[in-house]
Amino acid sequence: MKAFDIAGVPRDEMSRFVAGTHSDPFRVLGPHRAGDDLEIRVFRPDARAVDIVFDRELEKPISAESIHQDGFFCATVPGATRDVPYRLRLTAWDGSQQTTRDPYQYGPIMGQVDLHLFAEGQDWKIYEKFGAHLRTVGDAAGVYFAVWAPNAQRVSVVGDFNNWDGRVNPMRKLVGSGVWELFLPGIKQGAHYKFEIRSQTGALLLKSRRRRAPGNKTISSCRMSCGKQRLPRL
Repeated sequence: MKAFDIAGVPRDEMSRFVAGTHSDPFRVLGPHRAGDDLEIRVFRPDARAVDIVFDRELEKPISAESIHQDGFFCATVPGATRDVPYRLRLTAWDGSQQTTRDPYQYGPIMGQVDLHLFAEGQDWKIYEKFGAHLRTVGDAAGVYFAVWAPNAQRVSVVGDFNNWDGRVNPMRKLVGSGVWELFLPGIKQGAHYKFEIRSQTGALLLKSRRRRAPGNKTISSCRMSCGKQRLPRL
């Protein structure tokens, strides 16, 4: 394991990320240009190995190097562009493997029109935008998460799919709106989840999102489901 140092990212910033205090995970994780090459950065404490598998060269994966004992990995892809399609092959400590798209290779998803209507209080179907929704982005099926937390330092999706570790799936803040979003490929119906919110003072809060849907029914984000019922009532 080499010194915790990544091109283009100050070491203190990386330390803040591993400590769970960083507010912009897309600046740290995912694909990033490094000179003429591409760096792909992954944080998975539940993995003992991470390989980058390219769509066009399935038989030529690149092994990511472990650069921090807490589970930070980095792979350098010579001459690649930022939009190169790839998957992550994660090898857990028990030897089991899973292959998934990288959540941090996607751009912003919620559109400007939706954000504008939300800010104006004119989106009458806001329950279709926020919370958790089964969705397909590109060729990946998963769950799209969104929550409004304008005063948070960091918001993460936590659940049984990431050992409830708020450092694994921090969300993107859509600047100026107070909205945080993240698409997680591979998450399926029935997964348990909550939002972990870190306040500006460092307090950690676990929130299940409750909101009003048609028929005045309260629904909560403790367990993912689909269809008109969406989420079960607690």
